[in-house]
Amino acid sequence: QFLLGQSDVGRNRAEASRRVLAELNPGVVVEAYTGELLEAFLASFQVVVLTESPLEEQLRVGDFCHAQGICFVVADAKGLAGQLFCDFGEHFVIDDLAEGDPVCATVQHISQGNPGVVTCMGTEDGHGHLFCNGDLVKFSGVEGMTELNRQEPVPVHVLDAFRLEIGDTSSFSPYRRGGLVSEVRRPQERSYEPLCQALEEPKIQVASPEELPRSRSLHIAFWALHAFRREQGRLPRPRVLADAERVLELARSLGTQQGPLDEDIVHAFASVSAGDLCPVAAVVGALAAQEVLK
Repeated sequence: QFLLGQSDVGRNRAEASRRVLAELNPGVVVEAYTGELLEAFLASFQVVVLTESPLEEQLRVGDFCHAQGICFVVADAKGLAGQLFCDFGEHFVIDDLAEGDPVCATVQHISQGNPGVVTCMGTEDGHGHLFCNGDLVKFSGVEGMTELNRQEPVPVHVLDAFRLEIGDTSSFSPYRRGGLVSEVRRPQERSYEPLCQALEEPKIQVASPEELPRSRSLHIAFWALHAFRREQGRLPRPRVLADAERVLELARSLGTQQGPLDEDIVHAFASVSAGDLCPVAAVVGALAAQEVLK
């Protein structure tokens, strides 16, 4: 933990960290609270983040936050593995779904027809546009077919790298020259499920199908670790075979409906789960902080 020194051993970590943490940004009020996480206390927050908390507490706080419309994040790191869960409620509005600047292209020609076809290219000469099917676009600076400049955003259908269909233009004035076609990004609403549902039916997204068994096995390993801690009152001891085997047994019993279990992953995870590594905590903490900013 970056904010603690040898002299802080034995102290409450929140209280020991508060002063140094507050110095990072004088404009932010930082308080240390060491009482029980009662609902009356939690109700005053917009976002609640839990770290190193028992599963029972995660479920209790998560259910309360979901019901109250409070954004809820769980962040944890065990050895070399990290875990992050986000529940932003049933009506979370995303103002900017994509990163970077909106897509823009230079208009070369627009046909009169149903549908009308826009010929364009990217703002850098020689490159095609970067629009996708269904993108909403608006027009500006079009000469001749000026009706497009006043039109509400319309969806496009991509024909190829240089042509887009935009709907009925048969009644518009003939196109003469010029113009830009620009992407319009509108807020979108997303619905998040509470932790109790996510645990039962995890929706794991991976870059390739080969990664799915490993990701699923890590999910079950964290679940089994909570069961071990509830049973033994502690985390598995480092490199103690009996403790790792018990976590594996619990994982087998919990993961019967989740697909094949990578037992080597679970065994390795249990063997090092009692360790705290600053780099791993820093990565998981940074991701959690970014979710809080959203």
